[in-house]
Amino acid sequence: MNSSASASDKRRSLGRMIRFAIISIAILALVVWMILPPVETLRFQKYRVASTEPLSLPLVSLPDVGSRPILAFSADGQLAAYLSKRADGVDGELESQITVIDVQTGTPTAGPLTVADSRTPPHLEFSRDGNVLAAAGATEVRVWDLRDSREITTIALPDVRLQSRRFVALSPDGTRVATSVQEPNADPGLWVFQCETGQPLIQMERTSGTANDDRFVFHPTENQLIGAADSDTGQSHLCIWDVGSGKVVQEIVSKEDCQTLAFAFDPGGDHLAVAMYHGTREYYPYATTIFDLETWAPVTKIDNGNYVFWLAISPDGNHVSLVDGSGEASLWSTASGIRLQNFQLGLPSVTAFSGQDGALLLLTNTDDQPDTAEIVTLRAAE
Repeated sequence: MNSSASASDKRRSLGRMIRFAIISIAILALVVWMILPPVETLRFQKYRVASTEPLSLPLVSLPDVGSRPILAFSADGQLAAYLSKRADGVDGELESQITVIDVQTGTPTAGPLTVADSRTPPHLEFSRDGNVLAAAGATEVRVWDLRDSREITTIALPDVRLQSRRFVALSPDGTRVATSVQEPNADPGLWVFQCETGQPLIQMERTSGTANDDRFVFHPTENQLIGAADSDTGQSHLCIWDVGSGKVVQEIVSKEDCQTLAFAFDPGGDHLAVAMYHGTREYYPYATTIFDLETWAPVTKIDNGNYVFWLAISPDGNHVSLVDGSGEASLWSTASGIRLQNFQLGLPSVTAFSGQDGALLLLTNTDDQPDTAEIVTLRAAE
């Protein structure tokens, strides 16, 4: 009996040792997982500052952001258009103008383009091919052909006193422009205009609650507009309009409220990154989602900690650059949604990637230099 009991004790002892070993290995694996960064992060080649291009331009107070320069990059990152000031030559007063430069050399490529002073911060937008530029202010939208600095049209619009900023979007070929319109004693709406004539073409349906506040963008290949539309529940849903009919043809996000803050396509036009604020979420309301343009299925979801107002996808489609309202710039994996790098570069705002060499571009400024900014070029360390 003693031998039988001894054998039983040995089996129990062996079982306890095995359980202890398994638990120890699990705890060790968990600790290693928590301490060590993901393999993707270890393999990632961090971006380093390669050069800076100083700019002389005024800072403008942006809603939910603070003082920032007004600048836009072209889709390929080769051009930058920014708001600046110049003496009018009559009584020395400064008037607003837009300067367009080659990002690599800093040399002007178009303009200067004159714009009217605006009560609200101007919004600048390139067409996808980089040939056309639009500027939206409180009372007008102007459109130029950058190949010869010709002003194509000026569209006069009513000033909406409750609107903090008018947004604008250009079709990929630069022939149509979309912006918000609100006639006196009428509901606001999102309208599409013909650039060459300045005449309205059509109004998008279900935009009375979103036209004055949300961003929107033209599809890179289809005759469609993407943005936030009203719903029967009183929420805003991310939708697709057919520009020919003005009708909503698809609701991409239909289960929760979303305010659209920024858009970015990858160079191939296969994916779209959308920065949104989800008002119905109790936790993590700020999110950036990358969608497959063919199926509109979400590929990656990133929970950012603040409003993201600027973003860009790298030429290879592997990374997305996000800049939020607090001035935090970061780089994320488009495949896994993992944060790969943070940047400490003053107060960054607009971001882009160069289509030539994949360099990351960030516009930065500082509080102690109110009339200057820099375009910082960063390249992956070799």
